[in-house]
Amino acid sequence: MAKFYLTTTLPYINSEPHIGFALEIVRADALARSRRLAGDEVFFNTGTDEHGLKIWRKAESQGLGVQEYCDKLATSFKELKDLLNLSYDNFIRTTDAKHQAAAQEFWRRCEANGDIYKKQYSVKYCVGCEMEKTDSELENGRCPLHPNQDLELIDEENYFFRLSKYQDKLLALYDERNDFVVPDNRLKEIRNFVANGLQDFSISRLASKLPWGIPVPGDEDQVMYVWFDALVNYISALGWPEQEANFAEWWPGLQIAGKDNLRPQALMWQAMLLSAGIPNSQQIFINGFITSGGQKMSKSLGNVVSPKELVEKYGAEPVRHFLLAEINDREDGDYTEERFLESYQANLANGLGNLFSRLGNPT
Repeated sequence: MAKFYLTTTLPYINSEPHIGFALEIVRADALARSRRLAGDEVFFNTGTDEHGLKIWRKAESQGLGVQEYCDKLATSFKELKDLLNLSYDNFIRTTDAKHQAAAQEFWRRCEANGDIYKKQYSVKYCVGCEMEKTDSELENGRCPLHPNQDLELIDEENYFFRLSKYQDKLLALYDERNDFVVPDNRLKEIRNFVANGLQDFSISRLASKLPWGIPVPGDEDQVMYVWFDALVNYISALGWPEQEANFAEWWPGLQIAGKDNLRPQALMWQAMLLSAGIPNSQQIFINGFITSGGQKMSKSLGNVVSPKELVEKYGAEPVRHFLLAEINDREDGDYTEERFLESYQANLANGLGNLFSRLGNPT
């Protein structure tokens, strides 16, 4: 019996769960179930990403304390387990004390390796992505993923991670592991990005401007950048660093992520692992987006579909069936209620439904 570790990304809890994350976690659940049926011992991890500027502002806009806001939204994501009939084994929150301690230890190890330094910088920042943006990444001066949000200018002294140091090692990883990122076109995409050269990136924020984050070890004036902190969940979920034996039994594994997570997961996180002395990396499967009428669904655009409303109307299994059978697992897939109903009636009720009915009542 083999051990199999599987994790989703952690959804950012600036709004209620939407069908895009339902797609990711239902696919992960189907894979976990198939591995258990094959006789493997499975550890299936998911959870919530709860730090950063977007969360801080969302709590303020609702007149809630930020921890109160996080507790409220985390509950709505936990409810997906019963709602969508999920079988995950662990639900981690980045506000958990054990995760915060692990993130601080991870920072110390990267720092001890000489990969963290401090400098003054100025950059354009998309709060929607919680990421810096170069002019070449913008369309009409805006982030293409969040075109309705103004970019913000950050001009302060922060800590940086020496991402540029790991260009050759990352390229070697991609060459040695041709199945490291699936599908192939996503591996080619990240390899081309890295081959064009890497810039060090900021991994902290001033606590005076953003008090909602994990404190930087040894510097109370700074908190960790949300992408540095949140990625550590993939190892803190396995008990790292306190439970080294358990961690070693399960690591590495498979991660399912949306295509907008390609760079953080397949580039930033992999370099950070190398820096911290954790060389083995998770294989990454990249999903496409769920679109609506060809337009990307986005919380910031306000055109998302609630899985809760779909389940309340049609039931969990029809929703799971649609996500698994009707949405391409490697490209963008379109959702409309008309398409959902067509699949429900033609494929599930009349197709599979009639098949199982005949199997149960042979004539």
